[in-house]
Amino acid sequence: MEIDIESLRNDLKNNSLGAFYGGGFGGALIESFQIDKASDEEIIRLANKMNIEIEDYVIYDKGRGR
Repeated sequence: MEIDIESLRNDLKNNSLGAFYGGGFGGALIESFQIDKASDEEIIRLANKMNIEIEDYVIYDKGRGR
């Protein structure tokens, strides 16, 4: 299974920045900077922790369908 890590990373970062700007949560701003530097495995762990559906980021082969 191949995951579009960059899309997932981008969405995680946007969620963190939204929490910072919308709610003033300073920790969310720091988290957004950490997301930029996180490994692929760390991104997946963070997404799981945030209950984000990893399946939404799976890259399917055109020949196999979804």
